[in-house]
Amino acid sequence: MQNSKAKMDEFKSKFLDILHKQTNRQMKIPAMGFSDYFIQTVTTDASASQETDATDAAATSSSETNAQKSDQEILESIEQCYYNPDSNPQLYELKKVLNDGIDNELIEVTIAQLRTQQKVLTKQVLQNILEQRNACSSEFAAINDTQKKLEESLWTCQKARSYLNFARTNLTTTSLEILASYRKREVLKEVLDTLVAIKKLRTTDVEVQKLLADHNYSAAIALLLQCKSSAEAYMQFNCVQSLSKKLQETMLLMEFQLDTVLNEMVLGFDGRKYAKLQEAYKLANKSLMAMDQLHINYISAIHSSVNAVLRGYSDPGQDDQAKPLYEQLCEQLSVDKLLPCLISLCKTFWTILASYYQVVMWHTNYKLYAQEEEDSPDIYIQQKLKKGQSRVWNDILTKVCLFLQSAKLTTLKYDQFIQVLSVVQRLKKVGLEFCGEQSEKLIETMQQQSEEFFRRYHICCIEEICLFLDNESWTQVDSFAHILQLPEFRSVRHTLRRHKSPTTALLVSSNNSPISNNNCDELVSVHSQDGGSSIYGSYGYFLRFSEKSSPFDGGLDAAMLEEDILSGIVDEASCYFSEESDDEQKSLQSKEFDDASHQLLVNNTALNVMRVIGRYLQMCKLLHCISPKIVACILELIDFYVYAVHEIFGKDAPVATDNMYTQRLEQRLRSVEVNVLPQIKLWPLNFSSLANNELANPDTLYGLAQRIVAVEAGRSMLQQFNILQHYLNHLLPLAERPILANYLDYSDYIADLAKPVYTCVTSHVIDLSSILTQMTKVKWDVNHVIHQHSNYSDVLNRNIQSFAMCLEEIAKEVPVPSKQVWNSMAHVATHLLVEGFSNVKKCSAGGRALMQLDFANFMSFLELISNQKYPQHRSYVDVFIKTYYFAPEQFEQWIEQQRMGDEYSIKQLNNLIQCICVSDKRTRQRLMQLLDVGISNGITMTTTPTKTPQKNSPGSVAGSNLSSVI
Repeated sequence: MQNSKAKMDEFKSKFLDILHKQTNRQMKIPAMGFSDYFIQTVTTDASASQETDATDAAATSSSETNAQKSDQEILESIEQCYYNPDSNPQLYELKKVLNDGIDNELIEVTIAQLRTQQKVLTKQVLQNILEQRNACSSEFAAINDTQKKLEESLWTCQKARSYLNFARTNLTTTSLEILASYRKREVLKEVLDTLVAIKKLRTTDVEVQKLLADHNYSAAIALLLQCKSSAEAYMQFNCVQSLSKKLQETMLLMEFQLDTVLNEMVLGFDGRKYAKLQEAYKLANKSLMAMDQLHINYISAIHSSVNAVLRGYSDPGQDDQAKPLYEQLCEQLSVDKLLPCLISLCKTFWTILASYYQVVMWHTNYKLYAQEEEDSPDIYIQQKLKKGQSRVWNDILTKVCLFLQSAKLTTLKYDQFIQVLSVVQRLKKVGLEFCGEQSEKLIETMQQQSEEFFRRYHICCIEEICLFLDNESWTQVDSFAHILQLPEFRSVRHTLRRHKSPTTALLVSSNNSPISNNNCDELVSVHSQDGGSSIYGSYGYFLRFSEKSSPFDGGLDAAMLEEDILSGIVDEASCYFSEESDDEQKSLQSKEFDDASHQLLVNNTALNVMRVIGRYLQMCKLLHCISPKIVACILELIDFYVYAVHEIFGKDAPVATDNMYTQRLEQRLRSVEVNVLPQIKLWPLNFSSLANNELANPDTLYGLAQRIVAVEAGRSMLQQFNILQHYLNHLLPLAERPILANYLDYSDYIADLAKPVYTCVTSHVIDLSSILTQMTKVKWDVNHVIHQHSNYSDVLNRNIQSFAMCLEEIAKEVPVPSKQVWNSMAHVATHLLVEGFSNVKKCSAGGRALMQLDFANFMSFLELISNQKYPQHRSYVDVFIKTYYFAPEQFEQWIEQQRMGDEYSIKQLNNLIQCICVSDKRTRQRLMQLLDVGISNGITMTTTPTKTPQKNSPGSVAGSNLSSVI
């Protein structure tokens, strides 16, 4: 009830507020005679008041101005004290009226004014009440609704209190005990959970070790992190605080163990184990630190492993306490351990590189983090791995280069050095595939070592050729048709087929060759250890091998000799091809060489030179960077053989042969003397036994068979070398190719060598002194024409006939180069005739006819028995004889031409002038003087002679000192 009364009081206060509220302006209602009664009777009194007001207004208007005021002005004229609830308006008005005494008129005016104000105010209040009637009705409705709700609430409270009284009277002590037990149980469960958590924390170390033993690193990290998080909730317990410290120590120990396992990945990568490691580091938020540590482990493994390998090959008697540097260990290695040690180093490096490569591939295929922003850890790891590839490879290169520089590689044998080069080449290819680097430092180091080795090896090869020369029998080697029969050319056989010249190749046509139509891609080889299948050869080493196997496992087998060493500087030029099995190779060789047109004439020395060239060619292919030097040494080998043949077979002629040497031949012989001979300890060789026996025996034509074998073996060797031209051009840089082309352009090289060699035989076959003596006895100043040739012509013909018969016997032993041998004979005979004709003091026209008759008889017999023509030699003698028929002016012009040339000797021209101008002393002196000027000019223009006999006259056989030679 008290609440209802309060509500009513609140309603009254709100209603009074509404009455005081104005709609259009702020207006307060003064408390002047306003009451509940006035509100009720305001309507009935309105008319009476209006009449009274009208009367009063009429009375007032007579005394005041007629100006009318508005209701608003009247309301505003009400004084402030009427609005103040604490003021007394009655007293205020009385004081105001009676302040100056009683003034009836003032009182009337004041009363009229107050009435007017009361009317206006009453009117305004009534208007506001009417305006707020709807709001008042809605407010009363809300009050009634509130009163109903209050009654319902009162009923609900009363009902609830009755129920509570009922429950209070019916509750027992047992019910309260149940509630207490339940609360106690909850507390005990909380305590039990705490104890279980503490127990789990105590057993975490054992579980972590089990997980680590199973390589479940991520689960171990997760368990530790979970226990660490759980421990933070129970830090109020002292035992948990100590356990937390122990967990921290366990975390550190586990990180150490993770680093240990991470270090094992360097030498033995395990993808599953590595994945678990990365997951563990990810949970520990140490993926980036783990990647940095992994790179440190790789660098450390490189430095520690090389020292371990080198110590394994060091001298067992070395002091274990001493720790020599890496360079010192390399220098202390014995020669026989260099190659195995290098292969072991490369195998170790391969294990490290293969592990790193698999790490790179793992991170390429798997992402540790899902996001792909620029600052993603995976991007950092990829960049770190990419930079680490170059660093790891450069560290390995540094170690290998130090090994190659410190070890005594130049003391190795050829096969061992080639194997070293093969190992280095494979290592370079591994580096190219690993990080895309060309390993220029390794190539430069190997180039220096190769140049030093090849310089020493070249001298050894020349000395080896000297040994062959010293023991050479100069007989033909049977069953040789092509250089590809030699095992030294086995690795380049298919390559030569690709680069062969159509004009020089001696192989069968492509229709008969089962391989010749294959292109280079089909012939690209793989190493024998790759399974012999080219299917796998197109893949890289990292796809074909793993850490357990490597490209260096077959480092000591012969197949490694077939690798391209230091290739790829220009391109894949060497184009290594696979070789067939032994049966396939024999079958292929039989197809290629059994149908050859002829067998080549070679001797053991020439064959050995070609085998050395094959080794050089292999080194040229393998050592692409020093191929110009190797090719130059190959040319030196050929020149040295030619020089040796010349020294043995070309210097025992009874006449001066220096007119037979061309300028290019002299240059090459001089080059051997200057560049090659000073380096050879075995030179000069002792050929006295051969010179005193075979070369001085007339029954064997002064060793003509041996001379033919020597010269023709050089021809065969040069012919086979021409086959290599295209391939050598492919190996040589563009700037070096003209040197080889210029060398091979000298096609008459062996033909020029054959001239002095065969002249040593033909000059012995013809009895030069006897024929010259007989020619001096012939009477050349006859007055009539003789129809019978001279006797010396018959002697010369008999010498030729005997020579032809001996050639037939020699041809049964070796193929005789008839054209060159007979050309040498024609050269000696014609120059002998010119020498004899030039010795004539007096000669008539009949004598000149006799000369022509003798020469015609000789030439017809020579051409008949040799079945050849000699226009050059015929012209040589004919011109000399016909000069007797020249007019003086024509003869002088001819002398002028000859003194500038080298066809006839000065002695012959001098004798010819004296014979023709025997009666014309002035002309003879003029021509002799002209000839003397030519002699002086010739002396001025001569150059330094070689060790070959000095030129006297290119047109003379015997020369001016023929008698002394004979």
